[in-house]
Amino acid sequence: MDEFNRVLNTTNIFAIGDVAAHIDSKNPKGLPMLAPVAQRQGEHLARNILNIYNNKPLQPFVYHDKGVMATVGRKKAVVDLPKWKFHGTFAWIVWMLIHIMSLVGYRNKVVAFLDWMSNYFTYDRPLGLIIRPYNRKE
Repeated sequence: MDEFNRVLNTTNIFAIGDVAAHIDSKNPKGLPMLAPVAQRQGEHLARNILNIYNNKPLQPFVYHDKGVMATVGRKKAVVDLPKWKFHGTFAWIVWMLIHIMSLVGYRNKVVAFLDWMSNYFTYDRPLGLIIRPYNRKE
């Protein structure tokens, strides 16, 4: 793909997210396959589609890495920011706060926070499995 997220050798076919290998001099292996990358590419593509509609020039996509965070267990997380890297309980709290703040609406933030606190204090671990009885027909 080119710097406008356009599929090579096309004019109006675009690719973003995990299906797009955005390789440039700053990212020789391509961009990471993470939601924030796809979200920024989507916002950028929307602006470029409006530029096409309004007969304006396309703007190249430039990715600015704001960092990566991951939770790896109870009170365990890693935070890898451009200038700081840390792990453990503090990273877990930062991860939780940033994810709560990214939710839309006050009610969603409160409900998510209360749900997480309930799970934390009750050690509730939803398995995420759907288990149905096996009915063997003979």
